[in-house]
Amino acid sequence: MKNGGKLMGEILIWLVVVLACGGIFFASFVTIIYLGQKLKEENTAEVAEPVSADEPEEIKAHEDEIVIADMEPSKEAVPVEQDEDEIDMSKVAEAIEEIESVVETPSENSEEPVSSNFALSDFDQSLINFLENAGYKNENYMVSPASLRAVIGLAVAGADSSTKDELLKAAGFKDEADMISWYEGMSKPPVTKGGDVTFKVLNSAWHNSNMKGSLLDDYKDYIKNHYNAQAEDVEAAEITEAVNNWVNEGTNGLIPALSDDLSSEDMVLVNTLYLKTSWIKKFEKEATEEDDFMSYDGCCIKKEFMDQTDKFRFYEDDETKILVMDMEGKIEVAFVLGKPFKFQEKLAKTAMERVHVKIPKIDTETSFDEQELVKYLQSRGAKNSFLPSADFSRMSSNSDFFVSDIIQKTKMVVDEDGIEAAAATSIAMLGSALSLNEDEPKEFVADEPFSYYVLTTGSSKEILFYGQIVE
Repeated sequence: MKNGGKLMGEILIWLVVVLACGGIFFASFVTIIYLGQKLKEENTAEVAEPVSADEPEEIKAHEDEIVIADMEPSKEAVPVEQDEDEIDMSKVAEAIEEIESVVETPSENSEEPVSSNFALSDFDQSLINFLENAGYKNENYMVSPASLRAVIGLAVAGADSSTKDELLKAAGFKDEADMISWYEGMSKPPVTKGGDVTFKVLNSAWHNSNMKGSLLDDYKDYIKNHYNAQAEDVEAAEITEAVNNWVNEGTNGLIPALSDDLSSEDMVLVNTLYLKTSWIKKFEKEATEEDDFMSYDGCCIKKEFMDQTDKFRFYEDDETKILVMDMEGKIEVAFVLGKPFKFQEKLAKTAMERVHVKIPKIDTETSFDEQELVKYLQSRGAKNSFLPSADFSRMSSNSDFFVSDIIQKTKMVVDEDGIEAAAATSIAMLGSALSLNEDEPKEFVADEPFSYYVLTTGSSKEILFYGQIVE
């Protein structure tokens, strides 16, 4: 019993000690919280105080930085409260590095497909289909959808009522603002670092001063502002030479003349498109050799073939091979062997591959001067423009104007240095009735019929020229 009482006494002593320690710990904890709160209040008060003129320059500089970083400069800058947690700048740098890695441009060696926003417009595709159905399927030819659309723009600018609506619809635009937006994008000068590219889009309107009526000042101002087009009044004896000289200059001599006689026309609207650019990866002239080209009818024709092996964007399936070669000025040429079905879809799937390229040098020219383009626009619903009842009242004081003919001439030369191509399109108007393996490169040997597209690059690709070589 005596021992039990002694044990209980020891337990009570330890309990007292534990309680005393707990009390001390609690009091210390409360004191720390209190002191911390007081310190925070004092720091906050110091930050909120305005900076006096006597304070050091580095403090003022810090305030300036805060104002500059403000994303809403129109609002008055307010003092920034010091955050309790310090920003870890190393983590910010890591985040920026991660973002940059996500948007990093794919390297040339990337095997992933190159994305493309290109969509072959209904106007472009239907023009190609129309011409091939009109007898060009088994002929070498080249057409410029861009040049044709541009000259239609000059006609739309002077048209009104249903004549205007039909032309806009036939050209593939919902309204005139849509057409102007397209033209501004298409005619924008290409970007180039080396200066090895020339790209010109020119427009003009020529009025035969021997005919009745005159160009309206509002029309002249409109086409000047939106198409950078010059408008001229020229006598009948001089209009043919004047237009041909303008075309010759605008195409750097590739198309020396557009027509033999324009003297009977009341009005001529003209567009020229000229491109000269070089390959990013040039062909060596020493590698060019003569070889056989198998034409569409099975005949062998001797042609000079350029030859190189390098990395290019490439696609192939059982029906098609597509080779994309980059040029200065953000221009690219897509060569197509086989059937060009779903061309834009397949173009988007091209990926960097090591390719053995063998393509013939090209020197081709085409004249569409037998009403082909008139019939094409008529097939797309543009009827009134070609009738005496056409409404071009916004163009001239002669209310009888209507379209009598549309002519386009194209020419392109492709060699080891690059491409030189041009198109000239005119709308003639009258005032009277008418009529992947590195060791085994992919093969792209264009020794049989093929087609080609000369395209702009970027978010919206435009077909500057389309053509085919079949013989």
